[in-house]
Amino acid sequence: MLILYHGVTSTCSKRVRITLAEKGVAWESVHLNLAKRENLDPEYLKLNPNGVIPTLVHDGRVLYESNFIIEYLDEVFPEPSLRPADPYERAHMRIWMDRIEHVLHRNINIVSWIKQGRYKRFDGMTLEELQAVYDSQATEEKRALLKKRLEDGVSDGDLEFAEARVSEVLDMMDDQLRDRPWLCGDALSLADISVAPFMERFEANRMPGLTDWNKRPRLGDWWQRMKALESFKKAFAFRPPEEAA
Repeated sequence: MLILYHGVTSTCSKRVRITLAEKGVAWESVHLNLAKRENLDPEYLKLNPNGVIPTLVHDGRVLYESNFIIEYLDEVFPEPSLRPADPYERAHMRIWMDRIEHVLHRNINIVSWIKQGRYKRFDGMTLEELQAVYDSQATEEKRALLKKRLEDGVSDGDLEFAEARVSEVLDMMDDQLRDRPWLCGDALSLADISVAPFMERFEANRMPGLTDWNKRPRLGDWWQRMKALESFKKAFAFRPPEEAA
């Protein structure tokens, strides 16, 4: 049995939902509302001590970190394969996944903090209420980051730096797609799936500088192919129970 703890808007959850749809396997949904901080519930933290989503439970065995989850799914459910057969391309798939996670994801998180006004959810809280929020964070690193952002804010320079790092990755993708339809060759791979939810986030954040397909035409073509996939449509069509009712 596959149980996925996930969120409707979570980019990392969307990676896993796309992969599950590509595999055509059945799974049980446990939706967590991030706005209500359900990911910090003590029972959930027993599964995922980092207090993030998604988490996959497969026959009672727990996995977290979405890039590792989707590679696990491709190994356990090998058809259709989402990893290149060529070892060199497979290694580059993992390089892309690492770049997407540690450069693109990290910096789009900064952009989203401002563009989506995530800081506003803490407006009006008393010092005691804010301290309770800090204390509820799953790790000391997350506590320190949240406190710094709320106390110091994100400067215009920080935002410009983050957007520039994201642009660098997108330029690399456009160049990579010069002689191939997908990032790692002629077939869809986990690298494409890993980055796709962030492309949607750029559009949601109304970031025309990052979605100017005249500037990056090959990336624009890739994005249209990605959005046309049934697995993509299915993953993004998910609605939590309270909305689906």
